[in-house]
Amino acid sequence: MQPATKEKSAFSPFSIIVVFLALMIIGIAFIPMLNISYKPDRTLPQLTISFRWANASPKVIEEETSKIEGVLGKVGQVKNIESTSSVGSGRIMLEFDKTVDLNKKRYEVSTLIRQLRSNMPDGMSYPEIVTNAEDNDEVVSFMVLTLNASASTHYIEKVANQQVIPSLLKIRGIADILLYGSTPYQWEINFDPELLKNFSLSPYEIATAINRLGDKTFLGNQKNVSGSSIPVLASTKYIEPEKWGNLTLANKGGRIIKLSDIASVKLKEKPPESYYRINGKNTINLVIYSAQGENQIKLSGEIYDQLDLIRENLPFGYFVQVASDSTEYIREELTKIGLRTLFSLIILLLFVLVVSRSFRVLTILSVSLIANLLIACVFYYLLKVEIHIYSLAGITVSFGIIIDNSILMVTHLQKQKGLRVFISLLAATLTTLGALSVVFFLKENQKVLLIDFTYVMLINLSVSLVISLFLVPSLMEKLYHEKSDAKAPVRVRKRVVKITKAYSRFIGFEKRYKWAFFILIILAFGLPVGSIPGEIEKNDNDTSPETKVVQFYNKTLGAEKFQSNIKPVLEKVFGGALRLFTEFVFEGSFYSDPGKTKLYVRGQMPEGCTIQQLNDAVRKMEQYISQFSEVEQFETRITSYRNSSITIQFTKEAEKSSFPFMLKSQVESKAISLGGMDWSVLGVGKGFSNALNMDYKNSHILLTGYNYDQLYRYAEQLEQKLLQNPRVNNTEINSSNSWGSTTRYEYKLEVDKDLLALQNLNYYDYTGSLFTQLYSQNLAPFYNETELQPVVLLSNQSDSYNKWDFYNVPVNTSEGQKKLSQAGEIHKLLAGKSIIKKNQVYQIYLNYNFVGPGPLSKMVKEREIEAINEVLPLGYKAQEPERFWYWDNKDKKQYYLLLLIIVIIYFITAILFESLLKPLAVISLIPISFIGVFLTFYLFDFNFDQGGFASFILLSGLVVNAAIYIINDFNNLVSRKNKKVTVRTFLKAFNQKIVAITLTILSTVLGLIPFVWGGQKEVFWFAFAAGAMGGLLFSMVAIIVYLPLFLKLKRDKSL
Repeated sequence: MQPATKEKSAFSPFSIIVVFLALMIIGIAFIPMLNISYKPDRTLPQLTISFRWANASPKVIEEETSKIEGVLGKVGQVKNIESTSSVGSGRIMLEFDKTVDLNKKRYEVSTLIRQLRSNMPDGMSYPEIVTNAEDNDEVVSFMVLTLNASASTHYIEKVANQQVIPSLLKIRGIADILLYGSTPYQWEINFDPELLKNFSLSPYEIATAINRLGDKTFLGNQKNVSGSSIPVLASTKYIEPEKWGNLTLANKGGRIIKLSDIASVKLKEKPPESYYRINGKNTINLVIYSAQGENQIKLSGEIYDQLDLIRENLPFGYFVQVASDSTEYIREELTKIGLRTLFSLIILLLFVLVVSRSFRVLTILSVSLIANLLIACVFYYLLKVEIHIYSLAGITVSFGIIIDNSILMVTHLQKQKGLRVFISLLAATLTTLGALSVVFFLKENQKVLLIDFTYVMLINLSVSLVISLFLVPSLMEKLYHEKSDAKAPVRVRKRVVKITKAYSRFIGFEKRYKWAFFILIILAFGLPVGSIPGEIEKNDNDTSPETKVVQFYNKTLGAEKFQSNIKPVLEKVFGGALRLFTEFVFEGSFYSDPGKTKLYVRGQMPEGCTIQQLNDAVRKMEQYISQFSEVEQFETRITSYRNSSITIQFTKEAEKSSFPFMLKSQVESKAISLGGMDWSVLGVGKGFSNALNMDYKNSHILLTGYNYDQLYRYAEQLEQKLLQNPRVNNTEINSSNSWGSTTRYEYKLEVDKDLLALQNLNYYDYTGSLFTQLYSQNLAPFYNETELQPVVLLSNQSDSYNKWDFYNVPVNTSEGQKKLSQAGEIHKLLAGKSIIKKNQVYQIYLNYNFVGPGPLSKMVKEREIEAINEVLPLGYKAQEPERFWYWDNKDKKQYYLLLLIIVIIYFITAILFESLLKPLAVISLIPISFIGVFLTFYLFDFNFDQGGFASFILLSGLVVNAAIYIINDFNNLVSRKNKKVTVRTFLKAFNQKIVAITLTILSTVLGLIPFVWGGQKEVFWFAFAAGAMGGLLFSMVAIIVYLPLFLKLKRDKSL
């Protein structure tokens, strides 16, 4: 007996409880290690390499882009490579396989780029490598610090680079720190082109003299007395910049020409290439970015601790403060979500207490729920699941399902022994997991939002199965010693019998008129009549049967009469809830980004303006915004004359009021009054823009090839051919066909060589004079004491010389004073916005306007594309570009994945029921429950966002559980107790489970109530909760009314 006792104790309830207690303690230890943020921070498998070169043309940028692309060809597992060479900047995007380790690839790419460092031009910035986040919204800083002192920004920058930034970078988790607001200095050598020509000098001679200062040249080796070889170096004497005016440039006719004779040397502030301000103030700002996957709340605390140490070591009079901390809002939102989750949990537990009327049962369910969450934390950490708004939604929703599983196990153990109910629990849970698995089939930018939600649900439900199988029975054996309840009172049993008889008669009635019930539910859901296409194109010379079918279709459903008069009526009659949802909800829906209410003000200058001019205009807008006390903070970024943004945040009180809408209206009025540039205001209400987009063209042809210059010539040939058609006008060759693309122009100098000969001028003398007038070039930087200072050489006419001067002001040439217009002309021509290359293939768009109907435009386009493709060589192609601007045509494909959910559930239930017909009854409940979602959003005019889509996925897995429980009991009665397949047997199974089913549905609905308290302003949460609640409640109609209809039941008259 003794050995048997030991064996039994090894698997005793007490041992199981102790094991789970240990796992719970381990889960508690993992909680501080979890990655907590507000929004998903996962990255797509992409790397972006970007660099800047001020004022460089796309063609010049493309030369450097091609060099970088060349070395990146050695990187493996690259699916696509795309480069964009724009004015002043270059960008290369690498897209990898899904399984790639981005950190390793980033290191590999940085190593290859480092090999090109010595060959990079002086004016080009070192390429920056970043991973691409899911959203393409404007970058929002994680934390912003300000460094203030009475000294100039130049000296404040030194302190920041020497003391503040190095100390902060010691903190693990900080990805980068960018410094804004400093005014760097540069040595500016400003020469007079007229004096330069008088002394027969060129800018190149000045640049050479400056660049040689301090240089050392190896002349060779010299042997000394002992025979040792000693290197001989020639060095140029170092001269301080203040004495560069005495630098000798040349000896002309016995006269020594010094730099001061033709130029001035001054230390000046370097013109800014970008601006960053907080609340319109020019201060030294340190913008901190967190690394991917870091716990921002934990990182914020470490930064505050480090700042305390930094303040102790700063020079006297220097102060560092936190100007902006996004984790404050994250903490507030997570606290709010946590409170809602707590309220949801309290409601569920009170519901359990009311139903069970037993504190012991409440204790068992509470312990099982806590154990489930703590053990799940271990897997959150191991699988690197981020805890944010979407994953917290998964945790909250899983509360109800976890409690449902435990309730079913507890009620089963109260009435009978054994774990037979676990099979139905397993099947029900697998259907939910199968429904959630479709998230892995979404597009990358959609999957990134819901992937953590899915992982949380998968983990929690899997753990709940283990807890229901082991922990709940052990707790029941230790804590619950009550015998099964006595029979219900006679009055209650009579009421049950009466309701059962009425339900039996209803089943008999609907079985007799089942065709009417089927038609009713089909019409309630709706038929996609609106998707019937119009006339189908056909070939009149084709006599195949398919063509005859097309002709018949065009005469009937495709006819104008049917499409205009009959189709709208049929759509209203047969459209059902699906039509109401698609027309009045889905088409007007929008996906919002969870976060604070923000107003975005963006501005851009016309072609030819400067970033300084844009900054002056943005300053006026900042001054206007700063007068409102309801504005908590506004952040300004200006990166080019085409790109500026002001992000406005509001105080808590103002955010909940109508002030954001009022400010938006006033900012729009201010933007109109400023004029002179394009403004857009968005963030609340309907977006505003005063941009006319006059450059938009209604027709486009895409040309691709391997040589950009040759491809451009082919585009010009096609352009000339198109212009022969009188319906074609306003043609342009550009790098984009986007409606928002802007046209960029450049001046092209055309020199007449015959006129040059008449003036006795050579080509170099002519172009050199113009080149000298416009000269502006960065020279090699040098170390002045311990600081590396830039040097720039420029003409004093570089900023003021214009087209009028070209035609009217004479310049010095070898033949005396000449006007440059005497031998050439300047034309303003269209320049490409950028040069785009995909997978080593250049692409160019020929955009034009076609005057005429759409079918004729399409016919002309197809004819011209076919004609030019016949003459294009191998490697070149003309085609019609794909259309991406109809977002619903593309994004709606994600909803077809709901069909995949139905297929997964069908096979799971087919295995459980060992039948191919009964699973059809289960999956039929899914579209019926969707009617509840459609009507919820339509009747209450709710916005449908990403939370609504998540509710569809969740419902697909939840509503079938009720049918699984009932049909599983029905099968057990038929197979194990030899019951007949009759209505009586179905009613017995129905009565055994309907109470538990109703309780589980109500518990899930009650658990979601706290998440609708905040109203529609709560992104994701409100739509998710409203959709799930509406669908679950409507699923009761499907269970009671339609589940018996979908099952083959024989009528048993002796009820």
